Amino acid sequence: MLAPAVGALSLAAAAVLLLAGCATSIAGAPPARSVSERQWISNADSFIGTLESDVLMSTAGGSNLASAGHALRDRSAIYTMLVAYELFGDCGHALANLGAPSARAAPVTRSLISACARLEDASALFEQAMSRSEPRSLLAATRTVLRAVPFLSAARAELAALGVASG
Repeated sequence: MLAPAVGALSLAAAAVLLLAGCATSIAGAPPARSVSERQWISNADSFIGTLESDVLMSTAGGSNLASAGHALRDRSAIYTMLVAYELFGDCGHALANLGAPSARAAPVTRSLISACARLEDASALFEQAMSRSEPRSLLAATRTVLRAVPFLSAARAELAALGVASG
């Protein structure tokens, strides 16, 4: 998992590259309703679905200090959370790997950049919680993940508005 400063730098670089591609090189972006655009949208749909599933898995961290403390001692919960938070820590990089969206799909990317920022922050908090056995950090990680949910929902809705997402 990435340290907070490295994660923020990685996400910022991915955001700059993605948004620069959206803003300055529309000619290089896939044309609307092209096979390339449909492929990007399909990949983004799958990525969002994976993040949504991992958001659910991250809730194994508990909803209060007592349940977070219990989760830090529960091997099954730890394994479940590791799977989710590992993806969260690499969210910006995974998003960049989707490639450049079409101009129509650029709002999806912006929503995902916002979601990934929160998920990468959550991953850093999770790493701290695990290395120091801190229930407060685990609870903070869970709450930070939940702050990404509105952005994932927005990305899902933006895909649906394009008329090709599976939802």
